Amino acid sequence: MNKYLKLLVTSALLYSSSSLAIKSNPNPIPGSQIGVAYLRPNDNNIYGKNIDTYMHPASTLKVITGLAAILYLGHDYKFKTNLEVSARQVSSQGNIKVDNNGVLQGNVLIKFDGDPSFTTQSYRTLINTLVSAKVKKIAGDVIIDVSKFAGMSKGEGWSWNDLPICFTSPASTAIINRNCVFAQLQPNGIGEVATAKLNAASPISIQSDAIGVKQSSYGGNCELEANLYMKNQYHITGCVPVIGKNQPWPLSLSISDPDQWAVDWTNQLLKEKGISVYSIKIARSPQEGYTTVGSIESKPMSELVKYMLYRSNNLYADAIAKTVGAEFYKLPATYPRTTRALRAVLLKYANINLGNTYIVDGNGLSPHNLVTPHKMLEILEFINLNDDKIGFIKLLPVADESGTLHWRASTKNPPLGKNVAAKTGSLQNVSNLMGFMRTKSGTRVPFVFYTNSLSYDQKTRDLVKYHKIASPHLGYERYVLEQIYDEKVMGRDF
Repeated sequence: MNKYLKLLVTSALLYSSSSLAIKSNPNPIPGSQIGVAYLRPNDNNIYGKNIDTYMHPASTLKVITGLAAILYLGHDYKFKTNLEVSARQVSSQGNIKVDNNGVLQGNVLIKFDGDPSFTTQSYRTLINTLVSAKVKKIAGDVIIDVSKFAGMSKGEGWSWNDLPICFTSPASTAIINRNCVFAQLQPNGIGEVATAKLNAASPISIQSDAIGVKQSSYGGNCELEANLYMKNQYHITGCVPVIGKNQPWPLSLSISDPDQWAVDWTNQLLKEKGISVYSIKIARSPQEGYTTVGSIESKPMSELVKYMLYRSNNLYADAIAKTVGAEFYKLPATYPRTTRALRAVLLKYANINLGNTYIVDGNGLSPHNLVTPHKMLEILEFINLNDDKIGFIKLLPVADESGTLHWRASTKNPPLGKNVAAKTGSLQNVSNLMGFMRTKSGTRVPFVFYTNSLSYDQKTRDLVKYHKIASPHLGYERYVLEQIYDEKVMGRDF
């Protein structure tokens, strides 16, 4: 991926991926790097090729994050975003003290918890705690506590080109609406500047200089580009295809400044509720002397992990991973502290030593991440042998049925459809799949199939990019998966 908003503009131009088909092909793409590791029923031998070669895991790394969360935090763990007030402003009955003019004489603390599912509607519900207490004015500060996470909000090695796009939204302590903005770009005709429009009220600004072009002229040197600046300002440039009656194009844009995002939303929602405030501040260290008067809880961790795995959601993954780090060390979670916690949890609760595996984030976005198929197979086998206790496999997408496997061309058709529960993983030139196969004898076995260093000629690359054809490497992926389904022995030189 790069900074061009390919996924946003091309989606309406492309064939649905469900219409693509792929045939089994015993030949890998020339020059690609293949790593395969799998088990057969009632056989402790590991089969495959390049099983100990370090490769980019991409989003299959989310299995490590999800497993660590289930093992350490548990299925029932919930994020809690609290509204607190100065302790002296709370009565013995737990009510907020307000004078006859609706003035709260003290500070209000909003304690964010890194909840990736927290929305503006959640925030409105939380602020309604003040409305119910008839607060009209806060004669003090609103303090936004973002102390749970620290350091960078985006991972080491993430492509700077991707930063304006929502799949790289920052996993900060304060997360509102997935730290993502949805908007539209409205073409005004060929050769005319398109107009940017927000889908709903949001504290950002968008400027558009994108020019409308014929559909046949879009692509190559004329694509849509988003530039992201401080304080969540966006500048859209490049080209936008004009189709039909100036069909609008959806935009999903990652925010650049999560602290400013939290301040601006707090200010906007307080005004919406008719509550004035002296100032709104950010606190990066825990605040003492406050009493909780309102709280919003997330869904249980198992549901959040399932969403993360089904949608391959990067924000959820890093927020969950950082929460493991924060809870494990009882310290603000940085990326280094988080990845050490993931290692420690797997060693302590699964007896899995990640060894030379290199991890820098919890979602797999960074190309710096390196792991072997062998190590991933070890993780999957632990899950396989202990799933009656940890209940993890049910959280994975199922081929021809759900999540990112619903339409995957290599697994959609029989005999693989419905018999594969797995996690996909994609980066530029990377396409991976790992999980569990229900083989022809009805036995569940783990497998890892990694394809790195994928590259095609320009024509094929364009056809794949615009979904005119399925990626040719999926034919080889299907071939290998069929061998695993048939319980065949494959040597390391297949």
